[in-house]
Amino acid sequence: SHNIVYIHLTILNQTCLISVMRVFTGVCCSCPATKPSMLNVHLVPHTHDDVGWLKTVDQYYYGGRNYIQHAGVQYILDSVVSELQKDPARRFIYVETAFFHRWWSEQSAKTRNIVTQLVQEGRLEFVNGGWCMSDEASTHYSAVIDQMTLGLRFLNDTFGECGRPRVAWHIDPFGHAREHASIFAQMGYEWVLFGRLDYQDKGRRMKMKEMEMVWRASESLKPPTADLFTGQLTNQSAGKSY
Repeated sequence: SHNIVYIHLTILNQTCLISVMRVFTGVCCSCPATKPSMLNVHLVPHTHDDVGWLKTVDQYYYGGRNYIQHAGVQYILDSVVSELQKDPARRFIYVETAFFHRWWSEQSAKTRNIVTQLVQEGRLEFVNGGWCMSDEASTHYSAVIDQMTLGLRFLNDTFGECGRPRVAWHIDPFGHAREHASIFAQMGYEWVLFGRLDYQDKGRRMKMKEMEMVWRASESLKPPTADLFTGQLTNQSAGKSY
């Protein structure tokens, strides 16, 4: 595997991730050819669309009350599908199944066929895959499993193996629980990426070059049952203001 380096750029309600990523292999993967003698950088745009925060879910989806926050998720998906068709080298990652499910239900058979092909080609990829990006502090494990099941079942029923997320994408929850990582590992995720860790912990990890690790997320389960490769974004943390 390759080392992973992250540069995180936010534009309105979308986010871009520049990463030197581990190369996945498989029928649904379309990783571009790399040059072993060079540092290979992949620009991978992805969504970060809150399933309800400053606005209601409907307002986020349809773009209502943009004076509160400029966000209209349906237009992100419309533009992504359009732009991916224009250049076979383009890739996009989608995160929140709740919004994607609503958008999918409104699409024609033609659009659904186009999206299915993009997924099969590995050019449109799903990460996390839950109905939302769940909180890790106050939620009970049964609720986490239920909402993950809801999202993952839809992706599996719709796209099959090519729709299965490999990355437990948790870039916004404030704090990260060992039990949550254990659940992800047991669900078959290959790694977890998160953004908000304590600012002092982040400072120490950056100084010691320990922003990546294998998280042993259970004392009772025999390794590597609950072991999960873990990476953190470099430009986010839970600072003193939180």
